[in-house]
Amino acid sequence: MIRINLLPVKASRRQEAVRAELVLAGLIFLGLAGSLAALTARVHVQVSNMTEENDRLTKEIERLKVIVGEVDKAEKLKGDLETKLKAIQDKKKTKTGPVHMLSEIADATPDRLRLTLLVETDGVLELTGTALSNDVISQFLQNLEQSQYFENVYLKQITQVDAEDIKLKDFSLTAKVVLGESAEPAPGAPAAAPAAAPAPDAGGEG
Repeated sequence: MIRINLLPVKASRRQEAVRAELVLAGLIFLGLAGSLAALTARVHVQVSNMTEENDRLTKEIERLKVIVGEVDKAEKLKGDLETKLKAIQDKKKTKTGPVHMLSEIADATPDRLRLTLLVETDGVLELTGTALSNDVISQFLQNLEQSQYFENVYLKQITQVDAEDIKLKDFSLTAKVVLGESAEPAPGAPAAAPAAAPAPDAGGEG
């Protein structure tokens, strides 16, 4: 009877199976390592791109901050210039206003009327004077009303006085002084309506 020892064959097959498993495990490991390396490289590229983008955005923010700072400086400078310009214009109005006012009063004064007092307080002008008649006083009020430098002209009183057998009229009136841009008439604007003629006083017309 012939006997064959199969143990070495079984052992050999077992070793080959182990080797195959090791090779397979090695291939799987290499595959995983390659995938991990590729994933790591991809992540590294993404991180690098994000870092570059972050640096670019940071530089852009700094650039915009500089621009905003320059705009703020320009706005402040503009405000300072506007304040100085307004101060200059106000000073100019203060200097030229009384000159225009006196010139307008002189132009509005009729020949038969003489002013005896002129007082301006907080933009309100008070005038007193003497005229030959009520009509002359009425003409004076109309002239002031038509001037661009006065408004709200109001006759306060008229009193008859005798001077060397001549009956004269003492009067007083108030008016609001208009200076600056508001004194400029609008193009094509109609002249102010003339003031109503004062009623004769109890002493009668002179």
